This record gives sequence, C-alpha cells and structure tokens, in this order.
Amino acid sequence: MRFRVIMIISLIITTLIVLYIFVPFRHIIACNDLQSDQLLAYLPVEEGTHMSIRYIHSIHGSEVHETYTIKQTRLYPYQLVYEDTAVGMPAHAGSGETFEMKDGKYYIRNMTGFEEYLNLTIGEVVANHQLVYKKHSYSLRENIGPGVSIKIQAEYTNLWNLWKGEQLE
Repeated sequence: MRFRVIMIISLIITTLIVLYIFVPFRHIIACNDLQSDQLLAYLPVEEGTHMSIRYIHSIHGSEVHETYTIKQTRLYPYQLVYEDTAVGMPAHAGSGETFEMKDGKYYIRNMTGFEEYLNLTIGEVVANHQLVYKKHSYSLRENIGPGVSIKIQAEYTNLWNLWKGEQLE
C-alpha cells in the first residue's frame, strides 16, 4: 500500500513538472535566426501592450520609430514616426489612417492590418536597431550581434523554449 502511495505521488509530481516546462504560459517577442528559426533572444511582454522598433534610417540618417500592438501571436501596426518622406518612407497615410506633421516629425496613426512577423537585418554601423518596451530600450546589436538577419514575432511560449534563447538585457 505504501509503495502505491509513493508511486502515485511521484507520478503527480512528475506530471506537474512536465506541465510546468512544456505548457505555454508566457507572451514574448522572439528574435529568431531567419535561416534556422532558432530562438536567439526574447523579451517577455504582456498581451495588448505596445512594443516598438527604433532605428536610424540608412539613407536619411534620421530616427524611425515603428510601434506595434501585441495581440496573441500577431503584431498590429499602431504608429509610425519618422522625419523624412524620401526613399523608403511613406509620404501619406493609407485608407483609414491619419497622417500628421508635428514638431518636425511625421506621424501615421490608426494603421490597419497585422504582421505575423517582421524580418530585419541588424545594422552593422549606423542603424542602431533597438526594441523598445515599457520605456526600456534593448539594443539588438549588443544582444544578438551586428549583421544578423532575424525574424521578430510575438509568441505564447513555454519554459522549454525560453531556455533556448537569451532574455534581452
């Protein structure tokens, strides 16, 4: 009888440990290697919050700030802020969006659609790509490395997957 109780307790504890490791419980912004899809780095986030990618535009040399809302495993464009409407940047808003110039910067708001992921090659010299979340900036160049091509995506993941990457610092 005693052996049976020990086996049942052991089975329950093992089951709880397995569930703790493999059941998704955490929203993250994942930075995966574009070729292998291996998790390189991640940032814990909350559902429904905003995250941004901030960088220096390679041609204009001015700052660009792309903001997304995190909903489940999708990134919904929220706002785009930039200083030049030349090469690679929009000169007007799309249907249903608003376009405004304020204090020398252009703002596009009420953006539509969603992205499953964003592809990005981390700048080697000027771009200074950063993820911004809750007023904290995380340098992709310092955390992942210059010249690395990554896929940025929202994920709902488990502890096992988090052990494969490094948390952004």
